[in-house]
Amino acid sequence: MSEHKSSDAISETVKAARTPFSLKKKILIGGFVLLLLTMVGLNVYRIRNKDIVVVSAGRVTEQHLVEKIPASGTVVADDKEIIYSEVNGTVKGIRVQMGDQVTAGQVLMDLDVPNAAQRLADARAALASAEFALYQVRSGGKTSELVAAEYTLTQAESTYNTNKVNLQRQQTLFAAGAIAQADFDQVQAEFNSSQAAYEKARADLQRYRQAAPFHLQSLEASVESARAQLLAVERQTDQQSLTCPRDGQVLSISVKTGDQITDNVPLISIGTLQKLTIQADVPESEAGKIKVGQPVAISGNAFLDEIYQGKITQAGLELLNKIKKNQNEDTFLPVMVGVDNAPLLMPGYNVDLEITVADSQALVVPIEALVEKDEGKSVWVIKDGLARLTPVKSGISDGITIEIKSGVVQDDQVVLNPPAQLQDGSKVRVQ
Repeated sequence: MSEHKSSDAISETVKAARTPFSLKKKILIGGFVLLLLTMVGLNVYRIRNKDIVVVSAGRVTEQHLVEKIPASGTVVADDKEIIYSEVNGTVKGIRVQMGDQVTAGQVLMDLDVPNAAQRLADARAALASAEFALYQVRSGGKTSELVAAEYTLTQAESTYNTNKVNLQRQQTLFAAGAIAQADFDQVQAEFNSSQAAYEKARADLQRYRQAAPFHLQSLEASVESARAQLLAVERQTDQQSLTCPRDGQVLSISVKTGDQITDNVPLISIGTLQKLTIQADVPESEAGKIKVGQPVAISGNAFLDEIYQGKITQAGLELLNKIKKNQNEDTFLPVMVGVDNAPLLMPGYNVDLEITVADSQALVVPIEALVEKDEGKSVWVIKDGLARLTPVKSGISDGITIEIKSGVVQDDQVVLNPPAQLQDGSKVRVQ
């Protein structure tokens, strides 16, 4: 009995010793097989995906596309008149304030114009003198030059005739031997001299007579000049009490009491604010897209919560060069933008513009899909897992998407930001 128990004990001990060894072996073998399968799988994956390029992709879609271009401009009042100084003087007093309603003929300010009365009298006298000289010639009177020429001719003719008679008498005496050769030569010389003086006087008189029409034109021009000078002096004198030329509002006053002024200095501007215009500059790169009638959105720092609507009323036919604040010369197309119902706009405001140059339904792709090369524009189209470089014709853009007029169809899948290693026919996988 004891021997039987001992045998069972030994059997249990052996069995217990063999069981752990078998599990460890199985675990090791299983792990090895798993590792081997993993390595095989990775190698198969690598072989299959060896030439695949991972890309981002988008779709060709149809949508409402609006293209806008930015510009900057300045608000101006269409109905405005600036009154300039026509004199040198001093501002004695200003009778209006900015914003006042004014009427034609109302005195706006007082100016001190030195010697105004004397200058006015001198201008009137100069005109009267010029008109009298012209009247004399037109009424048959003679100019002093013509009178002098006629007198000179009379004197020269009298001397010539006297010397001619004397020469004829001396010739008779000389032929009879009654006078010496020297005395005859002296008489001959006096005659020759008087004859030359007579011919010159006749020529001078003829020249003055021929010049009479031109002299008349000169006198007429002198009268016109004197009259224009008088009008200028009268305007300058009238500016001592500067009057308003029209009805309107005082938009701005450029001087203050006590200021010394010269001619052509702006004094005051009069107008209305019912109609405002924006003078704008469109960059050269966008100039070809501008047309009269295009809608414009208007914004600015002075009215942050408002966006006004306007439209292009005029577009230049040539580009202008302007030097900006950074001293760089830029080229712009000048345009005029009309705006109505904009109560916060004021002349002189600097504003930002968004000009809508195109608005249509179009096939578009994200702008990141467009590729530009020397041969033209294209996109990478993904078909059957392959990327194909496809030439396209592009159109308008809103800065996010761009119109594709030809080369693709709706729902085509295109590569975004194509990687450098992408080649025509490359296998691709969209991430």
